[in-house]
Amino acid sequence: TQDRTEKSATKGKKLQAKADAEGDLADTTSTRDADQKYLDDLVATCEQKATDFESRQQLRAEELEAIQKAIEIISSEAVTGNAEKYLPTLLQQGASLAALRSELQGQAQAMAAQYLRDSARRLGSGVLSALAGRVADDPFRKVKKMIKDLITRLMEEANEEAEHKGW
Repeated sequence: TQDRTEKSATKGKKLQAKADAEGDLADTTSTRDADQKYLDDLVATCEQKATDFESRQQLRAEELEAIQKAIEIISSEAVTGNAEKYLPTLLQQGASLAALRSELQGQAQAMAAQYLRDSARRLGSGVLSALAGRVADDPFRKVKKMIKDLITRLMEEANEEAEHKGW
């Protein structure tokens, strides 16, 4: 009977060890599965963020290209060369340089704003759209009008003075 008791105790210990090992295996398997799911989610999130980053980089590059094109339009010879071309004739007619410059800048400003608006619409960019609005707005409109009025008044006074000296 003692032999039986020992075998029984050994069998119980082995069964307990087997149950413990199976429990550890189940815990380890569930932990591994959870870790694998976390890794898969993390990889998917990283891939999505990388894709989003690339698309934002592409959008920014296109925005920069649009801004560069607008700068080229504003500073192009087609716009700035017109002052030298028309200035002598306009001065002979008594027109002011400020009016010519304002008109040319207004045209260039409108062209640049339209280009930025088109690019913003094409790219779906709120940044370019806001920039187009700022380019289209003329923050010095009142100042330019005051200067234009002042130049006109000074030219009238100069003409009156010239007429007076002519007497």
